[in-house]
Amino acid sequence: MGSRRLIYEMIYGGAKDETKLHWHNEESPILLKKAMESLHDGCNALDIGCGTGVNSVFMAQNGLKVTGIDFIPKALAFARERAKKSQVDVDLVQSDVTEFYNAEKFDLILDNGCLHTFDNRKRVKYKEKLLSLMSDRANYVLLHISKSKPLDFGLGPKGKSKDEIERFFGPELRLVEFLPRAGGMPFHQYRFVRNYAEAA
Repeated sequence: MGSRRLIYEMIYGGAKDETKLHWHNEESPILLKKAMESLHDGCNALDIGCGTGVNSVFMAQNGLKVTGIDFIPKALAFARERAKKSQVDVDLVQSDVTEFYNAEKFDLILDNGCLHTFDNRKRVKYKEKLLSLMSDRANYVLLHISKSKPLDFGLGPKGKSKDEIERFFGPELRLVEFLPRAGGMPFHQYRFVRNYAEAA
């Protein structure tokens, strides 16, 4: 078991309920809501690192066909309970995103705090997988920490600047919308489309 997975297993294992997780937030990202405006019922959506399922359930409640993936079993247990209480269907899959496979492409992909936990080598694999999963018209919404915490000893999130994120996803993806530290959270919000696609 890798150190990253072990850390998350310990955090989830010590949480009696999802509200005890320090990153828990019941409000879905502004740019996720914006991206959903151009989609119709039945469009495919992917929630990378879905955690307790807040955003997966939100998308399903708004008519999308949602797949949520996470590599922590207890996170998925929280997500299944949330989906059940909300009376929506969400396909919840235990998987590392870099190993995830789906026959259908996705019209909307959300990453609410997953990418910034990866080292540089795994970021490259992440990008390759992301591009393979995006439909031609897909929106990709990313929440990424604005800067690394001092003295995190390499174990905390790896913050990147806006310019660094844009360069990383280019030339294949084009940034169409950006919100710095939206909602008082230490995360920048990004909305990307394929470089040849028109922005909705």
